[in-house]
Amino acid sequence: MSNDSRKIAIIGGGWAGLSAAVNLTNQGHQVTLFESAKQLGGRARCVAFGEQRVDNGQHLLLGAYTETLKILQLCGVNIDQALLRSPLNIKVIDRQGTEFNLSPNRLPAPLNIMIAFLALPDLSLRERLKTVWFLLKLRLSGFKIKRDITVQALLRHQPDVMVKMFWEPLCIAALNTAINEASAKLFLSVLKDSFTRNADASDLLIPKVDLANLFVHPAMQYIEDFGSTLLLGKKIDLIKKNNSKYTITDTDGHEYSADDVILAGSPKSTLALLEKSALLETTQQQLHQLSYEPICTIYLQYANDIRLPIPMIGLTNCTGQWIFDRHFCGQAGLMAVVISASGPHMQLDKMTLAQLVSDELAELFNWPDASSSLVIREKRATFKAHVDIDKLRPNIATAEKNLWLCGDYTTSPYPATLEAAVQSGLQCSHEIIHSMK
Repeated sequence: MSNDSRKIAIIGGGWAGLSAAVNLTNQGHQVTLFESAKQLGGRARCVAFGEQRVDNGQHLLLGAYTETLKILQLCGVNIDQALLRSPLNIKVIDRQGTEFNLSPNRLPAPLNIMIAFLALPDLSLRERLKTVWFLLKLRLSGFKIKRDITVQALLRHQPDVMVKMFWEPLCIAALNTAINEASAKLFLSVLKDSFTRNADASDLLIPKVDLANLFVHPAMQYIEDFGSTLLLGKKIDLIKKNNSKYTITDTDGHEYSADDVILAGSPKSTLALLEKSALLETTQQQLHQLSYEPICTIYLQYANDIRLPIPMIGLTNCTGQWIFDRHFCGQAGLMAVVISASGPHMQLDKMTLAQLVSDELAELFNWPDASSSLVIREKRATFKAHVDIDKLRPNIATAEKNLWLCGDYTTSPYPATLEAAVQSGLQCSHEIIHSMK
């Protein structure tokens, strides 16, 4: 450790907290990370399904996720071996037989997307031109709007078929919020990074391994190899400020001293800790106003020869919204069906929901019943990305000196994604390092 290193406590071991810990450790600072659970990873953790391990939800990375790729490489992850890079190929099918296929070429962005829209076979020329003109206007505006509106309002002049088969599925997948509530401002940020940087930015990056092996374990190894500490099963109960230092106390009564404290837990756990510690009243008010949306993932195991032609396919007029073929990640016959945001599916018991989704896939693809299933519901998977949500997202630097926040819910142009979590962790670590100068 360097002579000017500081003792930094990180409370929460999800992707945000781990990213902050890795970068601070890399800069020579002494980090102690506290995680109340027995495993790290937060909402991106692993669970057992028969003899294999699956993620607690099907996660997808994009080529635009530059900070995530950087932190993986810092931890020694071989990107080419760990991630399957697939050029953007969006296929959405409807139970009535309608299909939508968008396959951009490798021309510079956004020319590749515009040409792909113009080549859509099932749209009239007028519908194609309206879609391209819409994207061109967004680019000319810098993908910015004067005031936030709903995505539904943003799309009010788009052809109905484009809304149903492309924009709505994309919005729900990216923001985990229905288009009649979702923030157009956040949606435009996603479109800007995915469709205008370069052709590679819109690539799908599908983990070939579970998320623990992709990032959590390499991050743990990196943090410990360079002298920092990970404490699992340690729930922090109280934070007290003593002059320029902080004392944090766990539920067993053990006390730890730190120069800086990073709160990297969920908004709910962070709020509970702030309330008990009587800290950051304004931040508490913001967190109280956040609402949440679920994500449901149904894993269905089929025979090894059951597969999709491409890694993922969107579904409309179905309970399931996206189906991912885990064959592409080395798990033959395993399908992950994702349902984002609230809906009637949340009222069904797990067995009924799994059978309903299995029946839909049998109808669409002429498949047999799945041999086994696993339903995972994250009831607070993300904050609801509604209009003007940015007013409720707290800053990383707080009103208390050397007390910091990080997580995908903090101020960011991104919705609640892995990239937003990593960006938050890295930004937090950069601000701490800058504060020492």
